[in-house]
Order: sequence, then structure tokens, then C-alpha cells
Amino acid sequence: MQVVQSFPYLDLIWDVESRAMIAQWKGGSEGRDIRQGLDAGLSAFKRKRPYAQWIGDTTYIGSIAEPEKGWVDRDWFPRFLSTGVEFMAVVMPASAVAKLSVKNIILKIEDSKLTVFNCATLEEARTWMQSQRF
Repeated sequence: MQVVQSFPYLDLIWDVESRAMIAQWKGGSEGRDIRQGLDAGLSAFKRKRPYAQWIGDTTYIGSIAEPEKGWVDRDWFPRFLSTGVEFMAVVMPASAVAKLSVKNIILKIEDSKLTVFNCATLEEARTWMQSQRF
């Protein structure tokens, strides 16, 4: 695995084995951090497409404020989906409050053609992604 970009609150990692861009949240993120981190992740992801899928490791993300949830739904996800991504794995947060925030965001993308796998660990996400055929 290779760190593509690092922030105090997020590491963007290219994983050759699972052919996935991993957005690994480290906590301490606020509104602008969520936006900056996801935009940076999307830019890095686009450079790896069509040979890449997405893993969001939200174990330590913390709660996500309503304005950022709305921005993810209305702005970021449409741009993300426009890349043609087919598979996304999400490592669910440890915090119950953060888990609810992440689940609410994921529920809004269920109508897309994106296959989403929720799991408890990054290893589960990587293993699942390696089993997908793309």
C-alpha cells in the first residue's frame, strides 16, 4: 500500500492488491476537512480509474455535521458516481453517532448502480474488494 496524500485527519492510500483507493479517516475532522479530504480523494481516485474502486475506512471519522452530509449527497456523490465506479466498501465507524451519520449517507446512494459492502475492518474491505471482478 502506498500513501498518495496525507492530512492530519485523513490518509489517501493506493492499495495495489485490492485495486482500491482507500480513504482512511484518522478523526478530528470538521466540515472543511470532510470536503477537502473527499475532494482530494476523488482527484486521486480519478487518476487510477478505470482500474480502481473505493474503500472508505471511517473507523475514526467522528460525527458528520448536517451541512457536510448534504454536501456529500448533493455534490460529492454525483461527481464520484460519474467516474463509473462499481464497488465501494465502507469500514463502519466505531462510534455509534458516527456510524449513524455514515449509514444515513450510504442509504441515499442505494438507488445507484454502485454495490456497497459494509464491514467492520479494513482487512474485510480489502478481501471483499479483491473478490470483485472489475
